[in-house]
Order: sequence, then structure tokens, then C-alpha cells
Amino acid sequence: MSDESNILTKDTVANYVTEHASQIKVFPADANLTADAIQGGNVNFAFCVKDTTSGKAVFVKQAPEYVAVFGPDGLPLTSTRIQMEVSILKEWKAIIGDDAEEKYIPKLYYFDNKNKVFVMEFLDGYDLLDHYLITSPSPNVDVSKKLGEFMALTHTATHSSNIAPIQSEVMTKQYENRALRDIQLEYVFTKAYNEVSEQTSKGFKVDDKFLKEINALKKRYNGETGKGNMCLCHGDLHPGSVMVKVEDDNDAQIRVIDPEFCVYGPPGLDIGSLLSGYILAAVHQSFAHANDAEAKALALSAITDGIVACWETYSSIMKEGGISKKIMKEIERESVGFAVAEVCRTALGHAGMRLWLQFDDKEVKEAAVQSALSIVQKCMTARHTEGTEVLFNCLKSL
Repeated sequence: MSDESNILTKDTVANYVTEHASQIKVFPADANLTADAIQGGNVNFAFCVKDTTSGKAVFVKQAPEYVAVFGPDGLPLTSTRIQMEVSILKEWKAIIGDDAEEKYIPKLYYFDNKNKVFVMEFLDGYDLLDHYLITSPSPNVDVSKKLGEFMALTHTATHSSNIAPIQSEVMTKQYENRALRDIQLEYVFTKAYNEVSEQTSKGFKVDDKFLKEINALKKRYNGETGKGNMCLCHGDLHPGSVMVKVEDDNDAQIRVIDPEFCVYGPPGLDIGSLLSGYILAAVHQSFAHANDAEAKALALSAITDGIVACWETYSSIMKEGGISKKIMKEIERESVGFAVAEVCRTALGHAGMRLWLQFDDKEVKEAAVQSALSIVQKCMTARHTEGTEVLFNCLKSL
């Protein structure tokens, strides 16, 4: 989109929804709609549009030709990213069937390719998984199991060892997503280590051995290695890309959102990105409840049980879906690698204003950062021989 006059705002988005009411099929054309901007995202514009009479609401998202938080004169970024998001949502629905929008992803009501806008289900009553892990982790592994299920179902259906080579080639091209992939290559796998913080002088070193591990993950993410172990990935499945609604200890709902960074890439990318949030939440809880042993034990047990349940569910379904033991071992090692790489980036201060490791007390914050980096140091190399066990043991020792 090049015409800035077509950019939606809080004042114009309700009228936009009214104009497209017959296509969206949620509100009557004469509905009295109000709108609020949704804060928290940096790349796109997002709104909640609600009918004041019925209380029904929709989520509206628009991708401009730049990173929204920087404005039109800031960082350019192709608006076609929203087409990738719509494409993978439709792909997931085709793979999973009716359960897709009942259990894993939001309902997509309407897509306007000209203006790079989509309208989808508003997830009322849901909260971001990262908020949940920080504020109220409970002994509920249903969230983690369902995330493991979702990843396994979509990964097995598109895995390069399960589909014809021509299908794999098509997906590799269709989901190269070069513009957004290059952003991840720079900000996730390069920038954090080129601009090393002073934290590395306190027991953690970004030395040649460590950089070799990071560069191997970088090449893997970029599709330069591991051609026989690729699948359709969300691409940025951290806990800020998952909405959850936990109603009681035995029931939880999840919805996976924001897959615009989707790629045909290594399965461990999705697993690792998700698990990184659990690791950081565990570190956070260990310091937040440092003076309350019971609360600390409860929070850490819930998070550790969750990370184990996610991996075990994922692994079981992948194996049932025809993924070989050899490939699963590779996925396991890479999942830990991608996970601790993201933990490292966050601890070094290159992951924005996420809730992880944020404490008012400077000494507590520094200790939390060092704890996270200690996990990175222990896992990055040991993952090659110990797999997920080295990670689970690190969490248990907190």
C-alpha cells in the first residue's frame, strides 16, 4: 500500500468495518460501532471494533509499507507480509480441518488485499501467554499440551520427509518470506552478538565457540542446511504470539496469532521460540518469589511441567505422524539451541520491552540476567549430547 490516506485510524476503522459489513458477516449494516486501538504491537496497526448493542467485537489489523511504530518516514517494510499471514492461516485450516478455528487459531472473517487489512475474531477474555506465565502460572498443562499438538499437527503435515519433493520445493518458495526473514537474521542472530553488552564480562562470553553455535542456527534458520528436515513454521512463536484463556485447572483455550514471520524452515525454530518464553518465565519467577519458598516452588513447578508436557506431546505426535527417530533427535537438539539463543538475546537486552527479567531492583535484575545466561551457557553445547534433558535439569535447579 502506498497511499497513506488509506491507513486506518481509531477514528476511521469503525466506518471501514461498516462499509464491509456484508463481507465480514458479523455485524448488521446499521450497527453502532466503536473502536479502540490495540497497543503492544510494533509492526502493524491493530484495533478492536465493537457493536455497542450486542457487545460483539472483531479484531482489525492493517500492514503499512513500514514498521508502524516508526511511522511512514521510519523503517520501510513490505505490506505483503499480511498476505503471508492470511496464507498460512488458510493453510493451517486446510491441514487441521474444522478443529483449527475451534481449538488453535482465530476465525478469519475478511481479507482486503488492496488495503492490506484483515478482520478476524476478537479474542475476548484471552490474555497473552507471556503475561500469564509472569502473573499467574498455575498447575495447568493443558495450554502447553495444546501448543504441542498444534505444532506437531502442522509440522507433520508439511514436513519435508512426509511430503513429495515437489511439494517441499513449492513451500520453500511460497514461504521464503525474505523481507521478514532478513529482519530475523539481523536482529535475532546477528545484532545481539555484534553489540555485546557488559553482561558478557561476568561469567558469560560470546567467544568463537559460542558464535559457531549461533552461526549454525542462523544458517539453519535461513534454509542453508538441513534440507531434509524442514516444515511450515509460524516463524516467531514466542509466548507473545499465543493467546490463552484458562478457566479452571482442567480446561484451557489457546489461539496462535501473528504468524507473519512464517517460513518453510526448521521445526525446532517454533519449539525453541516457544520454550524460550517458558525458560525466561521460570527465571523471572525464581527471583520474583525469592522470599516466598512456597510460591516459588508452585510457579516453577507449573512452568517446568508445562515445558515438559509441550515437548512430550509434540514429540509423541510427530513420531506417530511418521517422523523418524533420527530426525526427532535433530529437532530436539535444534529446539534447545533456538530456545537458548532467544533467551540469550533477551538477557543481553535485545528483545524490546518484554516482561522477562524486568525488576526495579538493579541487583535483582542483574542476578536474573546472569541466571538466564548461565542456562544459555550450560545448554548451548550440551544440547548436542543431552538434548532437552539438560534444559529440564537447568529449570529444576532454579
